[in-house]
Amino acid sequence: MRMHDLFKKTEEMFSPFLREMEQKEFLVVEKGDERIRLIQYITKGTTGFPLRKVTFFLLENGWVYNKDDRNILDEDELLVGTFIPTDDIALPFLALEASLHIEKYDHLNVDLFPLSKDERYRKTFCDPVKKLRKKHDGIEGLLPGVRTPSLLGEYSSQGMLAGDFTDSMRDITIPWWFEYVNLYKDFLEKREQYPILKEPAILEEAKKIKEIFLTKYRKATPRILSDIPHLYSEEKGEELGELTF
Repeated sequence: MRMHDLFKKTEEMFSPFLREMEQKEFLVVEKGDERIRLIQYITKGTTGFPLRKVTFFLLENGWVYNKDDRNILDEDELLVGTFIPTDDIALPFLALEASLHIEKYDHLNVDLFPLSKDERYRKTFCDPVKKLRKKHDGIEGLLPGVRTPSLLGEYSSQGMLAGDFTDSMRDITIPWWFEYVNLYKDFLEKREQYPILKEPAILEEAKKIKEIFLTKYRKATPRILSDIPHLYSEEKGEELGELTF
């Protein structure tokens, strides 16, 4: 499976929502065959629509530092996706990443980040994620917690899938990754069954947490982009952060 297969499957899963949004595409940076594209969906402001912005970041024909040795560049394909809910509904924030280091390993991250510390909210929207995380507990390459605790620690569901897995394990890891994505789709589709998502106090808390979370990610994007040295610049990192988050 290649990066574009992951992207197309994810895009198709959410197509009923994405069709209701305005699509934009940006070629952010390109050098030779190596490029970063953004495919973005923006809300049209329809009353009751749950998503504000959905962004897919695609690295094509890329070269990324190896996880064990930054003197080595790995041929790489990268998909990053972000699903940002509107302020009218306190749905979790979905962030997903699949960096496929060709013929070496897959760097995978995915989580449904909660936007409230309310115990009822966490039980509803974090417990199913934590259950998914335990499904393959102990698998080789799986990290014990979040990928970057200083950035994500207090915002995680505590059930993040994060790890670096040999590509021979894709029959386990890729379906598992998609289970997280499908769980978010299920929450989206059944959102009217969760009155807590529209409680005024929860909405106010969610709005504040979401902005803190997005600000942290915007500021971190230049550092994240620095792992792609041929395409890196501070300016492009800031542009990516603003466009994505």
